[in-house]
Amino acid sequence: MSLNTPKGVMTADYSHDRKQKKHLIYRFKSRAFEAARSFKKYSASSLKPNILDFGCADGFALTETHKLLDANLSLGVEYSEDLINSAGTLPPSCSIIQGDVTKSLDQVKSGNFDLVTALAILEHLVEPIELFYRAHDALKPGGLMVATCPSPFWDKISGKFKLHEDEFHAFDFNQETFSSLAAKSGFEALEYRKFMSAPVGFAPYLKIPMSPRFSHLCDRIISSFFIFNWTFVNQIFVAQKKP
Repeated sequence: MSLNTPKGVMTADYSHDRKQKKHLIYRFKSRAFEAARSFKKYSASSLKPNILDFGCADGFALTETHKLLDANLSLGVEYSEDLINSAGTLPPSCSIIQGDVTKSLDQVKSGNFDLVTALAILEHLVEPIELFYRAHDALKPGGLMVATCPSPFWDKISGKFKLHEDEFHAFDFNQETFSSLAAKSGFEALEYRKFMSAPVGFAPYLKIPMSPRFSHLCDRIISSFFIFNWTFVNQIFVAQKKP
């Protein structure tokens, strides 16, 4: 990797692991499931969506979201050429371009997308507000932005025990942080919740199969008991560009 490559950018080794390790497969599929579910919940459009995924890595979550929503087209933006080259065969009308998600890109047309996803990328950015601006510009009026970030508490624990591949996280997100950045960039915040409870999310580490749908059902049950709120390792944020 180049010395000029920003911290937090993954290599091809990360993609290789995501093809092999059950806990990594579970994580990207769960994020895609939650993004698709949020879009179905809040979108007023009945048309097949155009999807833009910022920080799409090797495109695995992008492909999953594309399939779940039967998208019209999907475009991923990724900084790492290594990861783009690891993407393999993408579905028709699904593609990845190389670029900086905090900068304007010619291939990302203003007002062309129904859904912008930012799955496990905001915490890597020194200036995450720039991604919010890019997302707002790319969305159609009424379009949705869905972002996920790790819970700072569990992020520190996983880093200490080397459970995640990249130790550089520049930003800790919570509900207040997201709401503030969303408002500054012209969004209306619609939903904040936590997902992927630790006992459930740890199952794939033990080679126990865990589907995103079953994980979501478990989360709903666990979240009904406030005392267990601390067990959730991820957060999801949903915001809308005003119609």
